[in-house]
Amino acid sequence: MKIVAYTYYNNPWKMEAGDDVRIHSILSALARRYRILVFNLSSTVEKPTLTFHNNLAYISLPRRFYKLISKLTGWRQHYDLNPLMKLTHYIDELLTVLTLRYIVKNVDLLVVFGSMSLFSFMTRLVGNKKVTIVYDPLANYAQTLYLNSRRSLLKLLKYGLYLALHKLEIGASDTAVYSSHVDLENARKMLRLRNTIIIPNPSPVCYESIKEYSRLRAMRKDFDKPYFILLAGGRGKPNEEAVKMTIEIFNELPPDKFGLFITGPWQDMKKLIRNRSIHLVGIVPKERLKELLAVSDYGLSPIFSHCAGTFLKVLSYISAKLDIIASPCSIFGVELQRGVNVYLVRNAQEFAVIVKKIINSDVSHRKIKRERNITVCGELSISVRNMLLSRSDS
Repeated sequence: MKIVAYTYYNNPWKMEAGDDVRIHSILSALARRYRILVFNLSSTVEKPTLTFHNNLAYISLPRRFYKLISKLTGWRQHYDLNPLMKLTHYIDELLTVLTLRYIVKNVDLLVVFGSMSLFSFMTRLVGNKKVTIVYDPLANYAQTLYLNSRRSLLKLLKYGLYLALHKLEIGASDTAVYSSHVDLENARKMLRLRNTIIIPNPSPVCYESIKEYSRLRAMRKDFDKPYFILLAGGRGKPNEEAVKMTIEIFNELPPDKFGLFITGPWQDMKKLIRNRSIHLVGIVPKERLKELLAVSDYGLSPIFSHCAGTFLKVLSYISAKLDIIASPCSIFGVELQRGVNVYLVRNAQEFAVIVKKIINSDVSHRKIKRERNITVCGELSISVRNMLLSRSDS
């Protein structure tokens, strides 16, 4: 099978955001069996540039119209998705469709990623009627727009534009891919859908085998108290609030009753810590992160001031089958797996109550002794590949 993919994201292989993780993980799963060319638009290249990542050939195409208008107007704000980039996007996307039309005409499957993309619609417009198109709208962006639209007229208009564009893409595609049943049901209320698939958002962290997980889990020496972990990798306000709140709550708990790991660039918060069982471990490599998740029992996501996008911390907790203490925003649109317990907390007070209840519970202490039935990386890849190809062949 010949497969081509398109995304307007600059560098999905870097996996710096939830959408990047989703794009690169799904395509990597397909690449275990098929050769795939992935085209993406980039404002940082002057000519088509080829790079290889995880058996995927990424070809970055320059945004020629954007660069032309930038030069004519003296535009210098070249950060990703800046206003001029958004204004010129559909011209650049049409130019890309025209550039790739003969390549796309000779493949069996075209996979398109992008919330505000019109690549599928334009592909049909230029005459490619036979290629099977699978469209992933990266539905977490729709959640963000919807939640913001309830507070702003401008955001409401933007959400309306998204739905109009989304309808064109859905109409031009053979199959639409959503990340959760919540996203799918929301789409069904507003759009006439044909074939659909649910592929849950992949985690940025997974274990290669049960043996690897068991080895890391065995590094833990004591099972007489629960261990908590807060992944707070980004230096943003929501993470800062979560770190301060977590330290404040755990400072008041008996140190022999718990262990707490906090990851991320928060060494300056050390001055707030008064409890020896709170450990700021800094920015850690992937292998160390897998170890910390394996020895932990509860993942924390007390994010109350920010409700947008995909929470990579929660996906990581799910991959390690941790029980999760989280705000509703943290798990909105996340497809939870069987065996993962979620404690929903709506504010700092409820967060503190749940934590205290867990460390004082004999039931929770008995539960932490078991190994968890995790899903390994290979199983995830096979599942994604089978779901995508079985529906696209139908």
